[in-house]
Amino acid sequence: MSKSNYSAYMAIKNKILEIVRSETFEKNKLPSEAALANRLGISLVTLRESLMMLALEGYITKRHGSGNYVHPSTLDFANRTYSFLDHLSQKGYRTGLQLLSQERVPAGREEAEVLHVPEGELLLENRLVYLADEQPAIYTVSRMPEALLVRSDVEQMPFAYVHILIQDFMNREVAHALSEYVPLAVDEGLSRLLKLPAGHSIQSSSQVFYDITDQQVMYNQNYFHPDYYRLRILQNWDLGRGGPLPAET
Repeated sequence: MSKSNYSAYMAIKNKILEIVRSETFEKNKLPSEAALANRLGISLVTLRESLMMLALEGYITKRHGSGNYVHPSTLDFANRTYSFLDHLSQKGYRTGLQLLSQERVPAGREEAEVLHVPEGELLLENRLVYLADEQPAIYTVSRMPEALLVRSDVEQMPFAYVHILIQDFMNREVAHALSEYVPLAVDEGLSRLLKLPAGHSIQSSSQVFYDITDQQVMYNQNYFHPDYYRLRILQNWDLGRGGPLPAET
């Protein structure tokens, strides 16, 4: 699929989402594909590609011979965002971002292993807090290899969207990020940053960003205030099976 075709399918996908957010359908069944394609002024091929994207993301279920069913429960799923600020904004908070520090540090054993760089290699480390109604909601320690930076004016980094930061300052295109969530007891440092009592249980995550060549370009450690961010997981049953299950009798 070419990049232009992908962009077209994404645009149609978003138009379909606008329709299903503003309208209701009997038994949540979408209009026929022919009717939907005619309404959007596109070909059936383009529509079906866009519907497949929606199905893979869990917004709809496709059933041969029956139709396409939309799932309102997934439309505003809280963890469907590319940015912590977007996540907080969707929950109704006034958002902000505060950079606490920015310095170059040598890679320790953990950072070297995660980023596939020699131990001791210089990393640019950024410590920042995402705010919700001016309160600390998420604390992030972000590290990236100094050798990957193509610009020196790092104080101008835009932290709201990581993929834009990586594009602008590394000339790399982000493909995906892998995150591992673990529970954590708040220590004295986190207690001051997140305004929580020491020993309080929170969720944290280790997050590694990869470019399109599958090279690790950034390693983030995130610490979440439980009042503002909770992990929710969408399990799409169609992704775990080869096709529709037999009808019950």
